Parts: sequence; structure tokens; C-alpha cells
Amino acid sequence: QELFHRVNGILNKLTPQMFQPLMCQVNELTIDTEQRLQGVVELIFEKAISEPNFSASYANMCQCLLRLKVPAADKPGETVPFRTLLLNLCQMEFETEEDGDEGEEQQRQRAELQEAKRKAQRRLLGNIRFIGELFKVKMLVKKTMHNCIVKLLKNHEESLECLCRLLSTIGKDLDLETVKPRMDQYFSQMEQIIKERKTSPRICFLLQDVLDLRRDNWVPRRGDQGPKTIDQVHKEAELEAHHEQIKVQQQLMSKKDNRRDANFSESVLTRVGRARAEQAWKRGTFAKALEIEAPVLLWRR
Repeated sequence: QELFHRVNGILNKLTPQMFQPLMCQVNELTIDTEQRLQGVVELIFEKAISEPNFSASYANMCQCLLRLKVPAADKPGETVPFRTLLLNLCQMEFETEEDGDEGEEQQRQRAELQEAKRKAQRRLLGNIRFIGELFKVKMLVKKTMHNCIVKLLKNHEESLECLCRLLSTIGKDLDLETVKPRMDQYFSQMEQIIKERKTSPRICFLLQDVLDLRRDNWVPRRGDQGPKTIDQVHKEAELEAHHEQIKVQQQLMSKKDNRRDANFSESVLTRVGRARAEQAWKRGTFAKALEIEAPVLLWRR
């Protein structure tokens, strides 16, 4: 229990900024039995799927623990790898999606059933995001990802939403020239679902977003929305303040230029008007001089 308490405390503090020092603390822990390793894996997994915005950090932690092995409890001479326990949990959570509406949930009240479904969907989406991040750190292979995509290409909302989340996470790393025909087939099916309106408008919009993302070479419109380090936040704040300062300076310069142009124009017109008025006066056409001077006076007002 002391071990699990310490691990949970470390996970609660995990951020990109604190990753290295916290990882050193994890490496110092005594994880030497299958029961302890199983408990640690479950804690990391639960955190990863419940906090999908930090799933990349949890995936990096798992990569650092990849070589961790302990003696098997019931098989002398054999070991239990961290990777095996983790991927077993991911697979079990992924496959529970198929049975999400069955069993005791059908007998609950409607409100409780809907809440249970929402929780199950959040876990499923968190698991999908975590699976994608594990693939990006090379803890899962491409074949597994393709199998997941095939299973998720169904015509009900939960699977299609998970498909969009998965492709948004790993599409850039999976969409290679060697598998382009296969990827084209996936996206053709997605286009067909949108065209025939086989699902809700919300899911159609999600599917269209993924289609647009691929068309844009997997460059997201708003960039990476994951957690940032304190240094990144400070740099972005400084950059934003710098841009705002430049904008204010440009506005001030523009006002000065406009004022200078107006003064210059007024000065030129005044001099021209007076010169023409003097010429008219000398010629004795005083009325003409007044006609010329009047616009000048109006301009100066």
C-alpha cells in the first residue's frame, strides 16, 4: 500500500515540466513482485485513460519502464514484463466496447444507464488516445493499429468517435506511402458514411475533420493542444506581449503619419490659396479672391 500511495502521488504531480525528476523517483521505487508491478501498471493505466490530455506524458513514462520485469508469482524461473501487463489492460478495455450495452446496465434506471454509458465512453476515448500515444513511442506495432481501425470502422457512434480520436493521434505516423491503398480504403469508407448519413451530424463533422486533416498533410489547424511546460507558457506569453507592443507602435506611427500628412496638405493648400488670392487682388478681381480663399478657410476649420 505504501508503494501504491507513492506512485499515485507521483502521477498526480506529472507534467511535462516535472517529468524527469518524477521519473527518477519512480526508478527508485522497489517494484520487485508481480503483485506490485500489476498494481503500478493499473495506476498508470487508470490515470492515462482518465486524463487524456496528459496521455503523451504517461506513454513516455511507460516507455521508460519498458524493460521492467519481475519474477512470475506462479511460474518459477519466468518473468512478467511491464509491457505485457500494460498492453493486456489496453486490449481488455478496448474489447469491452463491444459489450457496452449488455448485462446489468439494461436493468438500471434510465438516468443511471446514461451516466454509465457516458463514463464508459470517456474511458474508451481515453484508452484510444493512450493506445495512440503508446504507438508513437513504439510500444505498439502498425499491425495492431490497423486492426483497431478495422474494428472501429462500424456504423455506430461510439466506435466512429473513437476512430476519429485514434486517427487524429496517429494518422501522420501511420499514413505512409507503403500502406496508402489501405489508408485510402479507410477514408473511402468514412466518406461513404458521411455521404449516406449513416450516423449523427456530430459524428459526421468529426469524420469530416479527420478527412480535412489528412488532406492538409496531418497538420492541425490549431497546432498541438496538449499540456505545455512552464517555459513554453512563459515564452508564448512573452511572444504575445511582444506582438502586442509592435501592434501598438504601428498604430501610433500610423496616427503620426496621418497627422503629418494632414498638416502638410493644409500648409500646401494655404500657401497656394494665398498666392492665387494675391494674384487676383492685383488684377482687381476681389470677388474671385474671396472665392479662392473661402475653401482654404473651410479646410483650415
